[in-house]
Amino acid sequence: AAADLDSAAQARFAALKAWRAEVAREHNLPAFVIFHDATLAAIAAAAPGSVSALEGISGIGATKLEKYGPEVIRALAAADAG
Repeated sequence: AAADLDSAAQARFAALKAWRAEVAREHNLPAFVIFHDATLAAIAAAAPGSVSALEGISGIGATKLEKYGPEVIRALAAADAG
């Protein structure tokens, strides 16, 4: 999924994977339970600027949006700033 991303989206994808790994370690969960790679790639490609912009991306339901949305937006902003 990530192979089709442009360089900026690749950087966002890498940042999201690093964020996901950290969250998975903190909660002692497999990374895919947080979000699948395909979902991270879709987020990276869409480059949403707000939590509400995450709505409708495959793999993000209401629970994950509420639980992880703000953190995902922060990870994206940090990737774009970097």
